[in-house]
Amino acid sequence: MTKIEQAEAKLQAANLRVLAAGQRANANAHRRQATHPIYSGQEIVCMDKAAQIDAFAARSEAQADLLEAQAEEDTPTIAEQ
Repeated sequence: MTKIEQAEAKLQAANLRVLAAGQRANANAHRRQATHPIYSGQEIVCMDKAAQIDAFAARSEAQADLLEAQAEEDTPTIAEQ
């Protein structure tokens, strides 16, 4: 992996972490709405949706971890240079 490819992988990982942060904020908004339901059963719907969005965020973070690990694995050490 070239330095440019490593930088692109790290950028993609950072973008995934930004996405995950937005997903977590969205999940928290659903949890807040669940505490003030407008209709009967909305709290269940909101909590289920929050759990689903949390799973998406966890997947985004795992993908970011994988990209960063791959980029780090291909980084030559000082001794190898």
